[in-house]
Amino acid sequence: VKGIGPSAISALVSFSKEETLMTAAKDLARSLKIYDVNVDVERDNPNTIGKESKESLSLPFQGMTIVFTGTLPGMSRISAQKAVTKLGAKSTPNSISKLTNLVVEGEKGGKKSRRARDLGVKVIDADEFMNLLNDSKSS
Repeated sequence: VKGIGPSAISALVSFSKEETLMTAAKDLARSLKIYDVNVDVERDNPNTIGKESKESLSLPFQGMTIVFTGTLPGMSRISAQKAVTKLGAKSTPNSISKLTNLVVEGEKGGKKSRRARDLGVKVIDADEFMNLLNDSKSS
């Protein structure tokens, strides 16, 4: 492997043979949020660590923090949160902050929408959100 010397490779090989260390590493990898690369750690296949998944690269909400406000036509807030999580969103909190990436504004969005705009957070309406969901299903 380019940039890794024989000592480092030997240490990695030794590490990978220790079941308790590999279990701890896999648990850690599952608990971390990795951006741009979907870490897929399979139990008996260490060659999958760090491989990019075509699915993860095409997720429209990959790594985003999305907040919903107001009433979404035809969808409960919980359903919307589950949908964006399946499409890569890392969290769907109930409050706006400077860490929020996107606000989906339903009917009577009110205070959260204003706060998002004040913070410079992108706000889309429910129709645009539903179009994004439908586009992602047809991809």
